[in-house]
Amino acid sequence: MPEIPVFDWGGGLDGVAEAVWDGAGCAIVRGFPVEAEGVRELYLASAGRLGRVVPQTVDGTLIYSVRDEGYSLERDFGKAGVRTSKTTSAFGFHTDSPSRMAGHTPDVLGLLVLQTARSGGESIFVDGRAVYRTMLAERPLFLERLCRPFAVDRRAELPAGAAPFLDVPVFALAPAFQVRYLRLYIEKGAELAGVALTDFEREALDYFEGVCERLAVRMELRRGDIQFLNNVTHLHGRTAYEDYPEPERKRHYLRIWVEREDENGHENG
Repeated sequence: MPEIPVFDWGGGLDGVAEAVWDGAGCAIVRGFPVEAEGVRELYLASAGRLGRVVPQTVDGTLIYSVRDEGYSLERDFGKAGVRTSKTTSAFGFHTDSPSRMAGHTPDVLGLLVLQTARSGGESIFVDGRAVYRTMLAERPLFLERLCRPFAVDRRAELPAGAAPFLDVPVFALAPAFQVRYLRLYIEKGAELAGVALTDFEREALDYFEGVCERLAVRMELRRGDIQFLNNVTHLHGRTAYEDYPEPERKRHYLRIWVEREDENGHENG
């Protein structure tokens, strides 16, 4: 994987979109003024350089707080708003909103670091195309299954009148390559659909995650960093973390979802 480029906030954002779309699939912007007035507005404007900022919740939230809110996935899963991003748990390789929660699967996500954790919370990142090629060479039958749909849970942010799960393949090749994945949502989606995952399917998913681990890039983010990630061709995640006891020092990221627009201002996909 190409080296992750780092841009200085004071030097502008030229080159960030190219890095996300045509380069490493990730770019770090360092030195964002998190103490300045109007941080959210400035962040929205910055993300808008990459496309149209879209809602992440059914009530239209454009900037979403990624921080521990005391949820337990075992206890609370299925309730509106309960996501792994609201816990201190490790978050395995995934793409954001594979089942179009709140009606959107973003092309890019941005993470602005307001506070880092006391320990842990390392960012992990992998190119889905490299994972696909590796599985094609090593386990093509597993890959073939991942190119067919799974039922994927979408109850955390369910649009009114929508089905509680969506049929989504892990890999799609047409009209262009795309990877969409979140293991917990696949497992819960199978329960909702009433069709249990087979041993072969679980083995295929395990192997996929193992390849992701083998090929992953890891990085530590700093306060004032913005991490822009390609959510079409790449997967990301984080390690578990321990927070500071003081509420004002707890790990806190602000997330933005962006849909890419073509040269005529139309959304792609």
